[in-house]
Amino acid sequence: MPATPAPAEFPEDLALGIPELDDQHKTLFAVLDRILAVSRDPYRQLDDDGTNAVLDIMTDLKDAAMQHFDQEETLMGQRDYPALDDQQEAHERFLDDLVRIEADLMNGTAVPPVRLHADLADQLAAHVREMDRELAQFLNKSEK
Repeated sequence: MPATPAPAEFPEDLALGIPELDDQHKTLFAVLDRILAVSRDPYRQLDDDGTNAVLDIMTDLKDAAMQHFDQEETLMGQRDYPALDDQQEAHERFLDDLVRIEADLMNGTAVPPVRLHADLADQLAAHVREMDRELAQFLNKSEK
């Protein structure tokens, strides 16, 4: 049996220093990590039970992401964050990707859990590093 890949535990370099946002990001990564646990071999195509489990995880991920995005966008609106529109577009793209992945899984498209996990973890990490870090810097400056 191949070694199970390491989970995408919340990388400390993604910490923004804003506890509410950091906690929400940690939750998103924790949901993502559940993808690796649904198959005996995360490098192989899922069976029907595994696919159903991943679909459940995708629903949980979508729910957690929508809640996070809503809170984050509310905060941005309250502080007149100039890149709010860009953030909203990025959030919509992420949610659209989740819906597309769900559709692919329901249609039998073979995506090994390890690839699905890595792709989503990379996408989420890039968003936090690129867009949310700028948001955190803005929020920290506006509090002074």
